[in-house]
Amino acid sequence: MFNKEGIPFFVIVIPFLSIFLISFLAISYSQKLSNNSFELSMNEYKKLYLQNNEQNNNLELFIKNKIDENKVMNSDFTSFMLAVTSVVTLFMAFFSYIMILITKDLVKKYKNEVEEREEELHSLNENLFLKVQNGIEEGKQKDKKILEQAKLARIGSMISMIAHQWRQPLTELSGILMELETATRFKKVDENHILGAIEKSDKMIQYMSNTIDDFRNFYRPDKVKEEFLVSISCKSAINIIGATLKNFNIKLNINIENDKKIYGYPTEFSQVILNILSNAADILVEKSIKNPQIDLNIDTKGILSIITIKDNAGGIPQKNQELIFDPYFSTKDSSKGTGLGLYISKLIIERNMGGELSVYNDDKGAVFKIVVAG
Repeated sequence: MFNKEGIPFFVIVIPFLSIFLISFLAISYSQKLSNNSFELSMNEYKKLYLQNNEQNNNLELFIKNKIDENKVMNSDFTSFMLAVTSVVTLFMAFFSYIMILITKDLVKKYKNEVEEREEELHSLNENLFLKVQNGIEEGKQKDKKILEQAKLARIGSMISMIAHQWRQPLTELSGILMELETATRFKKVDENHILGAIEKSDKMIQYMSNTIDDFRNFYRPDKVKEEFLVSISCKSAINIIGATLKNFNIKLNINIENDKKIYGYPTEFSQVILNILSNAADILVEKSIKNPQIDLNIDTKGILSIITIKDNAGGIPQKNQELIFDPYFSTKDSSKGTGLGLYISKLIIERNMGGELSVYNDDKGAVFKIVVAG
């Protein structure tokens, strides 16, 4: 249908076929008309001549002359039609040549446009691939940065909590040393006094050492999922933050209505509880709430374990509730928070444990609700 240049075949062939066909029909039809007309005329001449003359000699001569004249006319007409056909054919050939050039130019232009489009699409595909790769890499870097910042934030939080945990035993150790110093100066020290002081000091030092072990185990990442009691995981978090709450005179009410085992990462779950308790403590201190308190409730409903942690700090503003779990969003001063604690907590509960972490306000303050299947 198309030649090697991509030009439609009918552009070249159809005009010539049309000219030849029209010429052939025109010549045939004209000759037929002229022969029929000639025969009718001759018949009329014969009738008239026979009516007026009795001899046929002149009639035969007359018919012969007419036949010769008709042949000459047919030959002239055929020559004329052939000449017209040749002229029209040459014109059509020239026309077809022009059409070929025009069509060739259009096809070439179209091919160039297609090639340009293909190059653009190829370039876009390459750019898109690079953009996707860069986006993935940026996402990985962002996640890495978030985790690094979260680690730094946890280290800072851990140091602060260790300081609160150690403040009381350090005070007691200082008191023991002062007591020994006073007894020594007044020469009232004896063996029992010294041994008693050593025993008390050992207990304080052992308590501080256990505190370090608790923090080290608490922030150690879980390797595999396992079954664990919700209450035990919550108490692990409470042991870490208990001294801090006591230091700020924040009352923690624990209500265990129903307890059950859930499947997941116990240390990560404890970190979620710790993050929420720590945020509640921060907002209570920041707002200087009178009689500050935090309520931790553990209950079950069918296969679900439901943990709620609420404070009496007045709640979260409506405009912030949808953003509270976004990374880097924080209502605290930049020196006090990175905005990653609740983001990481939501990832742990929803992505790692298949549960749900949500927040709403009640008449006293914010309520964080954790729902995890057993």
